[in-house]
Amino acid sequence: MAVGTIRVLNPNVANQIAAGEVIERPASVVKELVENALDAGASRIDVVVEGGGTDRILVSDDGSGLERDDAVLAFERHATSKIRSASDLQAIRSYGFRGEALPSIASVSSLVLATSTGAAQGTRVRLRAGRVLSVEPAAHPRGATVTIEGLFHNAPARRKFLRSPATETSHIASIMTRIAAVSPGIAFSLKSGGRVLAAWPAAADYRERVAQILGHRESGLLLDVERRAGALRVTGLGSAPALSRSTSADQNLFVNGRPIRDRRILHAIQSAYATLLPRGRYPLVYLFLEIPTEQVDVNVHPAKAEVRFLRPGVVHDLVREALLQTLGLGRPVQDFAPRATGIAEPPPGEWFVGPEPRGAGEPGGATPGAPFLSETGRQHVPSSTGGPSPRSGLFEGVPLAPLAQYRDTYILASAPDGLVILDQHAAHERVLYERFLAESRSGRVVTQRLLFPVTVEVTPAERVAFEESHPSLRALGFSIAPFGENTLIVDEIPALMSGAMTDRLVRELLGEVLDWRQTEGMERLRHRIVASAACHAAVKANHPLDPPRMRAIVDDLLGTALPMTCPHGRPVLLRLTLDRLEKEFRRT
Repeated sequence: MAVGTIRVLNPNVANQIAAGEVIERPASVVKELVENALDAGASRIDVVVEGGGTDRILVSDDGSGLERDDAVLAFERHATSKIRSASDLQAIRSYGFRGEALPSIASVSSLVLATSTGAAQGTRVRLRAGRVLSVEPAAHPRGATVTIEGLFHNAPARRKFLRSPATETSHIASIMTRIAAVSPGIAFSLKSGGRVLAAWPAAADYRERVAQILGHRESGLLLDVERRAGALRVTGLGSAPALSRSTSADQNLFVNGRPIRDRRILHAIQSAYATLLPRGRYPLVYLFLEIPTEQVDVNVHPAKAEVRFLRPGVVHDLVREALLQTLGLGRPVQDFAPRATGIAEPPPGEWFVGPEPRGAGEPGGATPGAPFLSETGRQHVPSSTGGPSPRSGLFEGVPLAPLAQYRDTYILASAPDGLVILDQHAAHERVLYERFLAESRSGRVVTQRLLFPVTVEVTPAERVAFEESHPSLRALGFSIAPFGENTLIVDEIPALMSGAMTDRLVRELLGEVLDWRQTEGMERLRHRIVASAACHAAVKANHPLDPPRMRAIVDDLLGTALPMTCPHGRPVLLRLTLDRLEKEFRRT
């Protein structure tokens, strides 16, 4: 290596590198500034965004504020009031502590800080691309106001990866919602484009705050959670089985007041609900963990979104047992091995079976397009787009005669060469999905006007998702309009969806929009919305069916392009051949 090739980075370049780790998108800026306001003891925090946060972000608080010298020093890298020595890292209770947020944000924007402690005249500091332009006296009440403009103006590579302004605004709303949930005693507001997206006054406790966020209808289905294991304690809310989502986005976790994501805890949640919710459905939870600071490391992620536990297994079991207790399941019975029966297990390929999809990040989770076994043992990969494909000839022209319903969930049907068992929900879901998809692609969706319009309470992020997807929902036959600040009104739905609960269906569809990525394309969004709608409208498990209804589901399924799986990839049916039956009864 030649002499002189190693050099110290320019501070501004170093800050831009740090910005790449800490400031992923406008929502990251809002998170850092709001957390600074919380650390400053604010009782009210107001946020205004324009252009999804890339044009303008304003965060104002009534916290302790800064003196002039501190206001300038705050933009030096690693300048912080939160820690003094390495030992302080073992007892961090503040949100921020590294002193990286402000200099990182300032390095990729134009920033103005106006602040005052209330004891003297305030200070205004102006910066652009990390350079201080001016420091001057300014009138300002106690607290601070930070204004960001032109975010990522000097980092085009970062800016081009941002999504639409509406989507970025929804990310900001989600961040605000999570922070507000864990800070019920503080008032928050969020405005965008001159509209109020959220206005949460100070609440008495987290249950009242969650009711402000979700609305009283859904928050009424949340159960109290509380359990202690030594110095560890978990409190919060978990949904009853009647309330679930199609993604894990509403599983809100907090450790010592800090919003986090943790795969082990998410697994504990799914484990607790495993026998209560079908695969692909997720509960709503707000869980607040209190852990001695020496047993958790918060300094393991650039954006402080993850933590490391000293005893992760104990935390996992505490969360799981707390939810089981809340759901009335108690400590589960230990798994047991099947006893020997003298009957050989069917060899691979005899049954139509397939791995049911697991949640993202769940151990053993199936990947999209995972194969299932056909009656010949060959692998077939379901279509990832959900579009029609050449139908398997397996049941083409083959009559299936429904015989009975088992446990109000499965249809038993006879075929010329054996017995077929159908999951009534998955079968009906496949039928509705293909019909609805065909109608939407042809532009001729048959709609049904509701006798009584339905109101739907939505979160700020869901409201933004509605505004972004309104034309698409209208094209799919949903007539939805704003009805107040955080409420939508629905007066028309697709006729095929008449069996669904309208309010939950709409929130489910908005959840799909929030989870959608533009790189997936509009056709993928259509698939997700149609699949979710079909799931809600399909006949459910534990629902009695009369013979004509069973006959209709079976006949309709045989007319679909992909009768073997539901739109989410779950198996629709199993088949036991006559040869297999005769072999088991020793007739051959």
